[in-house]
Amino acid sequence: MARPLRINIRGGWYHVMGRGTDRREIFVDERGYLHFLELLEEMVLRFRVRIHAYGLMPNHLHLAVETPEANLSAAMQWLKTSYAMWFNRRENRVGPLFQGRFKAILFEGRSAAWPITRYIHLNCVRVQPLDFGTRSQKAEGVGLRTPDRETRRRRREVLKSFRWSSYPCYAGWRPVPEWLTVNEVLVGARRSKLNAQRRAYRAYVESFAGDLAEENPLAKALAGLLYGSRAWIDQVRVRLSGNRLEQKAARALAKRPEWSQIKKTVEELRGERWATFAERHGDWGRDLALYVGRRHGGMSLKALAEQTGMSSYHAVGQAVRRFSARLAKESLRKQAVGEVLKCMFV
Repeated sequence: MARPLRINIRGGWYHVMGRGTDRREIFVDERGYLHFLELLEEMVLRFRVRIHAYGLMPNHLHLAVETPEANLSAAMQWLKTSYAMWFNRRENRVGPLFQGRFKAILFEGRSAAWPITRYIHLNCVRVQPLDFGTRSQKAEGVGLRTPDRETRRRRREVLKSFRWSSYPCYAGWRPVPEWLTVNEVLVGARRSKLNAQRRAYRAYVESFAGDLAEENPLAKALAGLLYGSRAWIDQVRVRLSGNRLEQKAARALAKRPEWSQIKKTVEELRGERWATFAERHGDWGRDLALYVGRRHGGMSLKALAEQTGMSSYHAVGQAVRRFSARLAKESLRKQAVGEVLKCMFV
């Protein structure tokens, strides 16, 4: 199985997530939280990363990390290993503490930092006891339910009193430790507006904790990896590396192939012009191109029918389904799809 795609770039801003194995607790008491914060401070010094926000829950964690030296993987591996070794010694346990590798979404720096950090800071109220579990969030998000005044008050109180997130530092209620970088998100270079931005940020976060189910920015991340404007995503795409044949996320981040590219690739691999084999009885070259156009090019059945001159989009749909059904049974078809993707994506 291919390893998840990692995007390590200089100056990258990441929303990093880690979860305990089988959703088990990774923080069992105050000492665990405090030790993890000590490790965050050491990670900043050791790897020269910047921590912009954090939120620590009993069985998972969220961080907003900037990497001036393109070393997120090395920094997070050190952090998780260091904490797991300390935790296992303390709790007299063995085996992995964290569930797999960490997950990271690259986002568009300061311009996308407010929704990302809000999501991190609201984790402490996104729990069932505050009537803000998964189902409640969805219901509130589409307007099917509205929390009462007491529920809104309780959510805000928990948000303000929760000790294991950076929100109090953003709100101005707690001193900012040297290893935590807050002002870059709040004001950037406009230091004179810090107090006004703190008030604005508090309103931005607390209104969602009390009155509305927040819009999840992670759900909008392209291929679960990139969150930002279309122009920024296009810029990042050209810097990507990864095996697009084996890594689904890498293929999803690549620009969709156009029909002309698919058609030309199939022609070159077969050594024949399209008109020669497209209508040949028993030849599945046309269906191969239709399958790739539909599955990997994201083209509609109608668009494919127009491009190929087929009678209707129903005929295209039947051809794609027919090819898909035989793909798992016939190694030659599977190999042909792989060759087409290799020519287009590598």
